Amino acid sequence: MIPLRRNIVVIFAISFLISLILIIADRNILSSSKDTETCLSCHEDKDLTMEKNGKKISLFVSPEHYKSSVHAGAECVDCHLNYNPDEIPHSKKNELAGCNSCHDNLKGIEKSVHNKVNCYECHSKHDVKPVRLIRENQTQSCLNCHKNKNIRKFSTSIHAKKNVGCDDCHKGGHQTAKISKNEVNEVCGKCHNKNKMAFKNSIHHTVMQGGNKNAPVCTDCHGSHDILTSKVSIESEGCLNCHLNEKLFPGEEKGSAKFVAQYKTSIHGLLRKGDSEAAGCVDCHGDHMVQTPDNPASATAKARLLETCGKCHKETVEKFKKSKHGTEYLKNSDKAPSCVTCHGEHDIKSTLLSDEFSKVNIVEKCLKCHEDGKIPHKNYQGEEELISGYRNSVHYEALKKGNLDAPTCSECHGAHEMENADNPESKISKKNVAQTCGQSNCHQDQKRDYLESVHQKGISEDNKDAPTCNSCHGNHSIVTKKSDDKLAKSKNLIKLCSNCHSSVELVERNDLPTKVSETYNESFHGLATRGGYAEVANCESCHGNHSIKPSSDTSSTINKKNLPKTCGKCHEGAAEVLFTSKIHVSDTQKDSPWVFVVTRLYMILIFGIIGFMVLHNVLDWKKKKKIKKVNED
Repeated sequence: MIPLRRNIVVIFAISFLISLILIIADRNILSSSKDTETCLSCHEDKDLTMEKNGKKISLFVSPEHYKSSVHAGAECVDCHLNYNPDEIPHSKKNELAGCNSCHDNLKGIEKSVHNKVNCYECHSKHDVKPVRLIRENQTQSCLNCHKNKNIRKFSTSIHAKKNVGCDDCHKGGHQTAKISKNEVNEVCGKCHNKNKMAFKNSIHHTVMQGGNKNAPVCTDCHGSHDILTSKVSIESEGCLNCHLNEKLFPGEEKGSAKFVAQYKTSIHGLLRKGDSEAAGCVDCHGDHMVQTPDNPASATAKARLLETCGKCHKETVEKFKKSKHGTEYLKNSDKAPSCVTCHGEHDIKSTLLSDEFSKVNIVEKCLKCHEDGKIPHKNYQGEEELISGYRNSVHYEALKKGNLDAPTCSECHGAHEMENADNPESKISKKNVAQTCGQSNCHQDQKRDYLESVHQKGISEDNKDAPTCNSCHGNHSIVTKKSDDKLAKSKNLIKLCSNCHSSVELVERNDLPTKVSETYNESFHGLATRGGYAEVANCESCHGNHSIKPSSDTSSTINKKNLPKTCGKCHEGAAEVLFTSKIHVSDTQKDSPWVFVVTRLYMILIFGIIGFMVLHNVLDWKKKKKIKKVNED
């Protein structure tokens, strides 16, 4: 009986303790639930406020937000310590429980820039958001605190538009960190690896590696939060911001701030395409792999200039490559010009707007390379003629007097497509010279006449002996009848025509009439010319100057039907009977019998009279000698 009683007592005691524990626990639950409900019963009032430091502060807590937050299972007293609901204010000292008392996984926060920032600044206070929701709207979460003007630009940047968040650069969460200048390129390179590798080959990175604190990194050109992508903004706020700084780039030599500043007044800087310059820094120097001009890999190295300029001036560069300048350039000749040789580097000149490219000044620009003795040519008399002889030409004289129709170097040789005369495509090849000289506002009338001539016929048949404009007028020291006696005086003009028409080889090669020069010189006209008479017919007087045609051509000035008119210019009223025989008589007995007879009679008379006089004088001398001898005896 005794053990049974003991068991009953033990069971009763245990049941009592369990009941007591349940009652206490139930009371705590009711009390806890009651505490939260009690708090919300007042704090759900939107008008509930208090004064703090002279400011009215809202004490409203939304029950809906609280119950839907991740802290819905927690009670107010879990965070708000030492609060007495029966007193107002509820606590003499505002004290919050540390979040790490529940969240023991806040690793790295002690090294974070947020280590002194309250958790609720990011997670909010009563409607505590989970990490997932914070990440979905991270930019706005960060901007709630970071109201700095520069940082707030991030919301309109290309990063924000492409859903790049703050934590993509600054890590985020509890490990949020600042980015030092030395770390910028690596951070940006996580997404922009190609650009990072290009930058590592640039002069900017080389300078940075050398310890120069002014060396740029990504953010210096693109900005830190506003992230500039427009090349105009990058250049004005990045490139020029540094390179126009005379403290960083002193002096006046290449690479100095003053040298770079020339870009502002260049055609590239002034000419606009929409809202941007025609060509900016990155168009020529590249964006990330910027190199010094002496680096062969640089976009502005001489060997790569055509490639760089060709990005915009493709058609012009293609012409240049085919030119004499271009072919020498492609052979890596040190003397070959490139784009910058004529147009400048940062002070890029417009051919239309710059004085350097005026018709007079372009001569001096070209002659900087093509000075005396470097590239000689033959003039129309077969003598050596220097390119600098252009200064003595009628063209240059006209330019100096203000005649803007007069040609300069580029009108004849081309601006970019200049080629040797032996190139059929050249503007100064024999086939094209007449077209070049007769271009708009130049010698169009003379071109029209020449294109009808026998000389042009020879040119069109690719006859190397046929003359064209520069054969008579010269290459650079261009002369005309009005400007120089070389074409005005009959003797010089006859010599000019005789250069070809007295050449036995040329005459035979082209089946031309023989001895035309000799027969002219033996004619009355030729004798008078040699005698010094000024107004005597020469080659041009009968044959014309540009529209030279054979006598078989009915429109020729030496056609039999036209001879009265031609000769009538000097011999007014000349009869047609005078022109029935040849003008250039090479065989007088056959071509002009009467002239042959008269000439023979004339010669007989001359030699007869001279012979008689000689015989008379000899006989007279003998007689006088004989008389003298008799007298002496």
